[in-house]
Amino acid sequence: MNHNWDYKGLHKEGIHTLGKYPAMMVPRMQLDLLKRFGDDDSENKTLLDPFMGSGTAIVEARKMKMKTIGIDINPYAVLLTKVKTHDYSNISTDSIINKFIKNIENTKFDEPKWSFYNINKWFRADIILSLTHIRNAILSEKDVWIRRFLWICMSEIIYEYSNDRTSTFKLHVKTQDQIKNIKNNVIEDFKKRVVKKSKVLCKEKYPSSMICFGDTYNVCESLKNKSVDIICTSPPYGDNATTVTYGQASILFLKWINIDDIDNDIDPEILNQYSRIDRLSLGGEKKNEEKYRSKLFDCYLESIDKKKREKVIRFINDYWNVIKQLSRIIKNDGTIIFTVGNRKVDGKEQPLDELTVEMFKKQNIELIYSSYRQILNKKMPKKVSHINNVGSVDSMNQEKVLVFKNRSK
Repeated sequence: MNHNWDYKGLHKEGIHTLGKYPAMMVPRMQLDLLKRFGDDDSENKTLLDPFMGSGTAIVEARKMKMKTIGIDINPYAVLLTKVKTHDYSNISTDSIINKFIKNIENTKFDEPKWSFYNINKWFRADIILSLTHIRNAILSEKDVWIRRFLWICMSEIIYEYSNDRTSTFKLHVKTQDQIKNIKNNVIEDFKKRVVKKSKVLCKEKYPSSMICFGDTYNVCESLKNKSVDIICTSPPYGDNATTVTYGQASILFLKWINIDDIDNDIDPEILNQYSRIDRLSLGGEKKNEEKYRSKLFDCYLESIDKKKREKVIRFINDYWNVIKQLSRIIKNDGTIIFTVGNRKVDGKEQPLDELTVEMFKKQNIELIYSSYRQILNKKMPKKVSHINNVGSVDSMNQEKVLVFKNRSK
């Protein structure tokens, strides 16, 4: 078994320390994959990450002077990646930040008080007042790119001061004693966070990045045939509701952030329900695209309980339709790099790695390399969910790197 992609002891640095996002990839791994399986003429290449998450592959591809396209259904992922890929060299960030920090404690920012459904469940009353103050201060900043950066800093503070336990991806309230013992240093910690994180903002000239909010299938439909040189991503391993609830992990941030500062295409209703983002993701809602069938998939379905098949089928169908789009978009002799994991359903391992190879093969795209990697530093709770009569489930500790070439002419 080859563990070349484990990167034990390697921690995130610089721009990758911005924000709080589950299951983030190792930046050095992405860069090394691109260097190993790309080519020397990277400056003239375009990379697509159709499930960009926190934007790790996008940021690393820019270091190789690639043009980049990123897609995600999670508004927080879009905001985070936009901030990571923006060139802040044209903004006098130091003077703006210093002025912002100097003025933030002005009492005029105490009103209007911010509120949303169930806010008192997830935040203590005094912390709501402190976060309201910060939110109003951010809204007073004129430059949208500074505001976007400040929203990310605020999201890190929300992560630390909400009533949500962070040991799982799903929202769970802390005990009353835990909530009571939270010491309110919200504004001071926010000020320190802003100063510290402003030092990692990108101030270098890189090729353009197109960061798209939306359903991956729908956004990919708008891309031209054979328009992308490299696809590099780590797709979801199953429907978000039963694997990594990226939406729930971000929803408390998004409840405070001004959605208009993220993207004009985002319908605010996506935030009305705490699980809505996850239901819009792969496998979350029934769609009418082509259904996937194969002996491998049928055998797997036969091995699990009938009641659990529907979500698996929805996810695999969505996954298949995205793969067909990616196969249309990738150029002849283009490279596709997938890092996938095989989750368990009903105690049976879903063979997503084999299904991925099978799907691309149906599109005349050839597997040229595969290797296992141990998940050592991935930002994941040790427990990802709770199953009746079973208890908390350990998070995945192994993935597989799959590299393909489009051999079609």
